[in-house]
Amino acid sequence: MQARGSSESVRGPEPRVTADWDADSVEIVTTPREGQPVPQELAASRVLDAAGRPRALGDSWADGACLLSFLRHFGCTGCSEHVAELSPRLLELSALGLRTVFVGNGAAHFIEGFVERHALADKRVEVVTDPTLAAFRAAGLLRSAWATFGPRAIAQELRGLTRGMGWGGMKGDQLQQGGSIILDARGVVAFYHRSESLGGHASAADLLDVAMRLAAARAAVHV
Repeated sequence: MQARGSSESVRGPEPRVTADWDADSVEIVTTPREGQPVPQELAASRVLDAAGRPRALGDSWADGACLLSFLRHFGCTGCSEHVAELSPRLLELSALGLRTVFVGNGAAHFIEGFVERHALADKRVEVVTDPTLAAFRAAGLLRSAWATFGPRAIAQELRGLTRGMGWGGMKGDQLQQGGSIILDARGVVAFYHRSESLGGHASAADLLDVAMRLAAARAAVHV
């Protein structure tokens, strides 16, 4: 399935080379691929809740389908834009059987302020973080200075600011980019989106479309 509006939809078996734009070394990772089981490295990645308690990220889809929305950092303008677009659809996603988890990369004590800033306390969403970036690497997500400071990123930053998405301070890794992954109840990747710049997030419409397809498939099984 080709994801509409995605920066990239990955199907092939080739490993991806990801690297810090300023680093001297690269790391080979296996990128999640639509239609394939989620990589074990991603399921085993450890994340922290607001109290700093660790758990395996794979627990998020142990009981059903799940949307993993990877954020850049908790103060990111582009992430604020993404959350503002997705927040009104969280109830719909939940009604369609999709558990939504935001994965940041700042310290755990930033989560409370992020939840308050975006009025998420009463929303159907969980917020966790991985300051080690291990989950981001396992998800095949980009970490790049060009994606953060390049012309496209600057234009997206300005777009967010003109829409009232203020910068919340540096609350995580500045170079890390985000992405979105939807996993079905079997832990198979149904949607993969890798952001190529700070504002290149998946659209809420595309995420909702995949959630509806998964719900329809589950309903067909029980007919």
